[in-house]
Amino acid sequence: MFYTIPASLAAEIDELESLVHQFQSGRLDPTAFKARRVPFGVYEQRQDNTFMVRVRCPGGAITPRQLKEVAELSQVYGAETLHITTRQELQLHDVALPNVVPILRRLLSVGLATRGGGGNTVRNITAAFDAGVAKDEIFDVSPYVFALTSRLIDEPDSWLLPRKYKIAFANSEKDSIHAVFNDLGFIAIQQKGVSGFAVYVAGGMGTKPQVGHLLHEFIAEAEVYLVAEAVKRVFNQHGNRKNRHAARLRFLWNSLGEAKFRELYQQELDELRRQASAPLTLPPQRKLPAPVTIAAVREPSSDFQLWRSRFASAQKQPGLYLVLVPIFLGNLANEHALALADFLLPLGDDVLRATIDQNLCLRNIPEAYLGNVHALVKSITCLASEPRWFGSSVACTGAATCKLGICLPRGALAAITKKLQAASLDWDRLADFKMNLSGCPNTCGAHLTADLGFFGKVARNGQTPYPAYGIVAGAKLGHGKARLAELVGEVSARDLPAFVVEFLKSYLEQSSRFASFTDYFEQQGRQDLRALCEKHRIIPGFDDDKNYYYDWGATEIFSLAGRGVGECSAGLFDLIEVDLKNVRTLRTELGTVSPGSKRDEILDELALSAARMLLITRGVEAHSEAEVFTQFRRHFIESGLVAAKYLPLVEAAQRKDTAHLRAQSADVLSLAQTVEELYGKMDNSMRFPGESAQPPGPAEPKPPRPPAPFAERDLRGVLCPMNFVKTKLALEGLSVGQRLRILLDDGAPIQNVPRSVAEEGHTIVEQIKTGGHWAVIIEKR
Repeated sequence: MFYTIPASLAAEIDELESLVHQFQSGRLDPTAFKARRVPFGVYEQRQDNTFMVRVRCPGGAITPRQLKEVAELSQVYGAETLHITTRQELQLHDVALPNVVPILRRLLSVGLATRGGGGNTVRNITAAFDAGVAKDEIFDVSPYVFALTSRLIDEPDSWLLPRKYKIAFANSEKDSIHAVFNDLGFIAIQQKGVSGFAVYVAGGMGTKPQVGHLLHEFIAEAEVYLVAEAVKRVFNQHGNRKNRHAARLRFLWNSLGEAKFRELYQQELDELRRQASAPLTLPPQRKLPAPVTIAAVREPSSDFQLWRSRFASAQKQPGLYLVLVPIFLGNLANEHALALADFLLPLGDDVLRATIDQNLCLRNIPEAYLGNVHALVKSITCLASEPRWFGSSVACTGAATCKLGICLPRGALAAITKKLQAASLDWDRLADFKMNLSGCPNTCGAHLTADLGFFGKVARNGQTPYPAYGIVAGAKLGHGKARLAELVGEVSARDLPAFVVEFLKSYLEQSSRFASFTDYFEQQGRQDLRALCEKHRIIPGFDDDKNYYYDWGATEIFSLAGRGVGECSAGLFDLIEVDLKNVRTLRTELGTVSPGSKRDEILDELALSAARMLLITRGVEAHSEAEVFTQFRRHFIESGLVAAKYLPLVEAAQRKDTAHLRAQSADVLSLAQTVEELYGKMDNSMRFPGESAQPPGPAEPKPPRPPAPFAERDLRGVLCPMNFVKTKLALEGLSVGQRLRILLDDGAPIQNVPRSVAEEGHTIVEQIKTGGHWAVIIEKR
């Protein structure tokens, strides 16, 4: 066992069992049930009423016996695979609700807990997977991870925080665990011969990611708990509990300002010192097990030697080895987990860690048994015969299961890997290169910490959306020098595999001139990436090549239908950003071209992009260029949001009057600037300054009629995010307490729109299926 489970957990599981019964009998509201189960790491997966259970593994540590138990539970109650997370946990998927509590009890029997696997809690504390065995580490941080876990999860306020609280420990200044990107990060250092930690605070990924701020240049080892507890208290007392989207610790740092945050933190730290709070009680150092007798497999083959050079490294303990086991996308088949556990059982408890790259790492393996490990690993993963960095690439689930996802990064990574394998280049020369993918701008796939990263987004070719990826590169890790990757361009999802191979091939051809990939990026790579983006900028029309309008692994044409709550908003703003980017690019180009046909084309496209940019905020989806200008005139000029002086210009653009646009080019630029400024003033309810809550009505006013018990909108046949936008606009026209009745298609619309509306604070009063559609009644809050 690596950590101590609170004595109260068994009783809490009993209470959860009672809540499950109440929920199943209809006596417990779904929202209340969710609030109680999520802190146990129990998440609803999809609409089929199955659940995911997340198992706490501090520092990724789990014993072979525990792994065997988790795999057996998954085999009996869950999916065919276990999942390794980017926070070094294990997840069981596809669990029926009646089986959740039996699973929690069996996990408890082998010293595992799920408490803190979700919700506004102290999450799994991460640590370098080679902590305790790496030759270049400052010291072993594992005891601090286990002790701090045991201490914090036994404190009641650890379960009632404003948002999640993530902590990480690095065992050297290179910070392989990304401690600086956590809410609280400890980096092992030595100062004047004394071991201790540099401490970073308020880092994080997700929306508005940022590198953590140096809180302490050095603290003694005995102060780890005081620091973690003081930061937790500041967060608990001053964090934003009203808006969960601005509730992480980094938002508190930014809202308070550095000086005020440090003042509050120091007050809490001084109080803890005054109270003489006890330091952590570190677990005793684990002794290596006595030698065991296993029939050693001798493998003198070149295949074995290549594998060993890639995945095995000598520990600081003589004769023992660390072995990375790459698991594609973190999905480990139950039978493979069982085989691995059975092999490791005779070797002791401290022989296995999960990594933040969603792999497994064996440790304390005698050199004589490397052949055995090789034989086993070959049967577990096809990545055992590939370069090490292939298995270290991370891709989140994206739109396949995540309500925030836009693209399908796992399908994209599979396509990239296939393309790399076919390229017949010496990819081993890239050594520890990092390539990560996320399905949306949020950073669940850690794309901003990679050498080369990608995030899913919506792009548009004319009026047709297609899946694309933003490209970031050049992240740095390490104490005192960390930085997030920077945005360099975008590429269609279809071209992404070819793009990656072209870029990495170019880098390999030039790599001898640079000390590292970071040096290459700073001196030449940034320009190379931008040139490749330009090469792939133009994609075929839908009728010329439909493949560009399908995502990798998708069977349907790409659209925003079927996405969840966050994606409705993400897709909405993504489409706006497409036109905004085009407006800015065209303005720049206009200043570089001479009068002629090219300049005329730019003026025409600039007027179109400016007029189209904000139409989606009015619930309008124009299907032709002429309709774009008609709707812009109605919703923005006639409403007074845009000055009437632009009306002749808009009418000229609608009738393709090139001479007028040419003569009034200054007005075209002014219109584009006006629309961009208007977007900057738009609030979260998609309203503009001076605009009433009531969205623009029809051009021709209708005669008054008796008030209905509720407003109605027929949204059948309307795709996401437009159905969500139209619902949002309709609610804006109501007063608090009034109700809206909407009609939605079966499938993705009914799955996503009510959930999106509920996330904005409104109440779903009723959902009734009638024929092939649904009637949903919403009460405005």
